[in-house]
Amino acid sequence: AYLFMGRNLTRLTNFQQQETQSRRILRQFTSDLSAASQLSTATTSQIVLVKPIASGTTTITYSYTAPSPATAANGRLTRQDAAGTQTLTQSLTSFTIAYYNEGGTVVTSSPQSVKSVELSFASAYGSTNSGTLAAYNSVSPRVILRNKVALQ
Repeated sequence: AYLFMGRNLTRLTNFQQQETQSRRILRQFTSDLSAASQLSTATTSQIVLVKPIASGTTTITYSYTAPSPATAANGRLTRQDAAGTQTLTQSLTSFTIAYYNEGGTVVTSSPQSVKSVELSFASAYGSTNSGTLAAYNSVSPRVILRNKVALQ
C-alpha cells in the first residue's frame, strides 16, 4: 500500500511540475509574440521574431531540438535573446508551431503573411519502469502579433 501511495505521489508531483513549466512557457511565448513586430523565421520547430524594447529592437528565437533515440533524451525547447540562451524545458516528446494568416488560414510558406501563431507540445517526466511516468499535453491559444502589419 505504501509503495502504491509513493508512486502516485511521485506521479502527481511530476504532473504538477509539467503543468507549472507549461504555464511559464506559454506566458513567456505569449508575451514575446504579442509584442513582436516582425517574424524572420517561421518553421514548425523554430520561430525567430523581432520585438521592440526601450533601446530599439531585440531578436528572440524559440528553438526545439527533437528527442534523440540514441541517447534516450527527450526534446528540448530553448529561448535565445540578447541576454543569452535559456532552456525552457528538457522533457518534450513532441513540439509544433502552427502559423495562421489574418483570415485564420494555415500558412506554410511565407512568414510575411503570418498574423497569429499557435504552440502545441507534449511532455513526459518520470519512469515507466517505476510507474511514475506522467504525460502532459498543452496547446496555446492563437496568439496575435499585435504590432505586426499584415503582409509586412
